[in-house]
Amino acid sequence: MRFVDTIDGLNEVFETDIPKNSVVLVTGAAGTLKSGFTFQMLSNYLEQQDEYGLYITLEQSKENHLQNMDSMGIDLSSKLHITDFSDYRILYDDFSDDLLDILEENIIQFKKNVGNKCSCVAIDSLGALYSLLNVEPHDMRKRLYKMLENLRREKLTTFLILEEEKLSGMSDPSTGMEGYLADGIIELGMHLKGNVANRYLRVRKMRAASHSMEPWILTVSENGLKVYKGNF
Repeated sequence: MRFVDTIDGLNEVFETDIPKNSVVLVTGAAGTLKSGFTFQMLSNYLEQQDEYGLYITLEQSKENHLQNMDSMGIDLSSKLHITDFSDYRILYDDFSDDLLDILEENIIQFKKNVGNKCSCVAIDSLGALYSLLNVEPHDMRKRLYKMLENLRREKLTTFLILEEEKLSGMSDPSTGMEGYLADGIIELGMHLKGNVANRYLRVRKMRAASHSMEPWILTVSENGLKVYKGNF
């Protein structure tokens, strides 16, 4: 199975798969299904592969995260391990400068424990990570680049979730430093037309992949998320 075969209709957006060992930024405003999209992609992919993955949640507890996924009809694969860092925020907030290193060490240690069958990781979210770090922006970019490059060398496909503070429109081309560090950007947003609001998905970039640049409707069905062509 390909990553793009994990969500109904996503293989219409992509002609080729998301390249292995790449870093993909999943970005959007609150309520645009970023966690659900990423979790379903990894869980469904791993369920059909002889591989394993790691999902790191820095905001929600594991229990709350799984309840949220269940409410959207998204199943958990036994091959996707969930690490809950929410307790770290409570216990070690005064000693958080080393969190980026701790995060990287946890990911690499998990891969060592699992072996070469460990293929993908998700970090949910970068905003929660930034809130725990007292680092200047230019230093953050260097440190984040170093971590992501190390994950690439570990042959991990990495998904980074980033919540935007503002509700950007489909005509907004802006991106932060994360967009320059990532190989791909999948934008999830909300499109308002009169009194009707539709969630949408748009692939802003994906190196070494062929894909549509247009927005597609993203919705929740009985069996998880679904992507289909709509009129905007």
